[in-house]
Amino acid sequence: MTRRRFAACAALLLLSAAAPAVAQVIDDPEANVVEALVVSARLPGPAWWKISDGDTTIWMLGALQSMPQEQGWDTSVLERRLDGAFAVILPPEGKAGLSDLPAALALRGKLRSKVPLDQQVGDLAPKLARARGMLGRKADAYDGWTPLGAGVALAGDYRKSLRLEPAEPERTVTRLARKHGVKARPAATYKAMPIVKTAVRDASREAGLVCLEGVLDEINAGPQAMRAAAHAWAEGDVRGAIAGPRNFQRCFLALPGMAELERKGTADEVEALTRAMKTPGHAVAVYGIRSLVSRGGVLDQMRARGFEVGAPE
Repeated sequence: MTRRRFAACAALLLLSAAAPAVAQVIDDPEANVVEALVVSARLPGPAWWKISDGDTTIWMLGALQSMPQEQGWDTSVLERRLDGAFAVILPPEGKAGLSDLPAALALRGKLRSKVPLDQQVGDLAPKLARARGMLGRKADAYDGWTPLGAGVALAGDYRKSLRLEPAEPERTVTRLARKHGVKARPAATYKAMPIVKTAVRDASREAGLVCLEGVLDEINAGPQAMRAAAHAWAEGDVRGAIAGPRNFQRCFLALPGMAELERKGTADEVEALTRAMKTPGHAVAVYGIRSLVSRGGVLDQMRARGFEVGAPE
């Protein structure tokens, strides 16, 4: 995530994931950003970064977690940089196959409950009622789920209602790479099911409430902030893009082992970029935009390895 940002692969297995809040302290590898890396594009379309060492240049494009399907973007700079590129490096990819289906169905069982949802969520009940109303669902629509299961189901319904596309811009990059005869490959590939299984099995009730409250807050706030972030991304405004809602990612991080997985994805991306820097010429790479500019993130680590990192314009 093409990678789908491992969180998105986990979401496909569970139905889709989401959100933050409650008292649990979340280990967030992307909490702080490096201000010097927060740029604004001068060329048409989204912002790019340039990683170079003399004879090799990697053009780095940041991506959002998901975008509205109607959000267009100018691909002219991307096409120019794909011309003559020796590779396209996509984010690490989580994979699941048909053999994982029984385990995925078993996971759904762990998210079920015979206790009515309103009785499980305590003070979140008013937020839950409002979110159900905004989605046009009946009062008992999410009964039968635990708080974590309800958060997953609500997040899936919310994404569908907004027609969010988690595969962009990677899908467009991959399509245009084929057009230019450039091979696109993920920085790394993980087996999704074992990690998701452990995360769901070991998730605490508090983590489930963290996910649920974040989903409810995002639904009840409306889609304006998310749409504004997507528009900012398309216009090359990095600060505006990273200011968008992060509830879905924070829910992912609230589950056991997920912060470590996020760090592993960043480390694998850095290793893939470092290997690519040994080939003279230029390449194109894609990674989560906040992961790029965060302290200890991809660009910060590449700079620490001695590569020149900055805005290309």
